[in-house]
This record gives sequence, C-alpha cells and structure tokens, in this order.
Amino acid sequence: MTGNWKLLRIWLLIGIQSFGGGTITMTLIRRNAVDFHGWVTEEEFNRHWSLCQMTPGINLIALTVSIGRQIGGARAAALCLIGLLLPSTLVTCLFTAAFVAVRDLPAVQGAMKGVLPATVGLGMVTACGMAHQPLRHSLRRNWRQLLFASFIMLGSAAAIWTGRVSVTIVLLAGAGIGALENWITDRLSIRREHIK
Repeated sequence: MTGNWKLLRIWLLIGIQSFGGGTITMTLIRRNAVDFHGWVTEEEFNRHWSLCQMTPGINLIALTVSIGRQIGGARAAALCLIGLLLPSTLVTCLFTAAFVAVRDLPAVQGAMKGVLPATVGLGMVTACGMAHQPLRHSLRRNWRQLLFASFIMLGSAAAIWTGRVSVTIVLLAGAGIGALENWITDRLSIRREHIK
C-alpha cells in the first residue's frame, strides 16, 4: 500500500498540472497510475475508464475514486479525490480572477491560440496509449480479433463524430457486440472440439 502522504502529494501534483481540461488530466492520471507508480496495469486502467464512462457525472472524478479504491480502499480514494480537486479548484478561482484583468492583451490572445492545439496533441497521446493494450491483446489472439477491436474503435469514433449517437448508446453497443462476439467464438471453439 502507498503511504497516505505520498498518495496525497502525487494526486496534488496531478491536480496542480491539470490545466486544459479532461484529456490532460486523464493523461496525467494514466502516466502516474500505470507508468510511474504501477498502481494499475494498462488493462486495469482501461477497465476503470470504461466503467467510469458508463456512470453519470464527471468521469475523471469517478476514475480517481476507482483507482484510489484499488490502491488502498476508501481512505486512499478520498485522498486521491482531495488531491485532484483541491489544487484545481484553487487555481481555477485564481486564474479566473486574473484572466479577467488580462484577457484582452495581445500576448494572452496569442498564448490561447497555442493552448488548444497542445491540448489536442495530449489527447491524441492518451488515446494512442489506451488503444495500444487492446490492440496488442487482440493481435496476440489472432488477426480476426485485431480486426474486430479496430472495427469497434473506429465504429465508435465514427458514431460519436457524426454527433447522432449518444455516448451511452455507443458504449452499450460496444459491450453488446463484444459479448456477442465472445459468445460466438466460444461456441465455435466448443464445436471444433467436438468435431476432433
């Protein structure tokens, strides 16, 4: 188990660096939870994130609580949540007050033009990092699994991109298609065993 102060310090640092929205915060959480501290595996992180996508409310808060609970139960979940939210809340209040005073300066306007592309780049890194594990796992099984995982990823992205399908429907459809594919694969394996 990770010490309480160390856990709080790490999540305070995540909270302090969480400028620019959800993709940046998720990148920081993933790097700390998976890469730096090994609290969860890639597969566990993706599972936590998938479950959090299906819950109402702010997904990053749910992700923080979920990972914290795995690290050390309710106390760790509370420390992670406090660490994530406290700096973000304070910094947001201070920045909002300061931004009102300087928002029309040309240098600030120029800086804002660079922040958005940087945020998109961070989101792409996170998406690629999350896609790596299921694609690698699918490839280890066989090429059909790789095509299936790629189809689900691209189909989900296309459905959301068009704006005609809600996130909940996409997630439920992905879960249903995955369960159906698994059931069919199991049935075919059983049939092949009986033929042998």
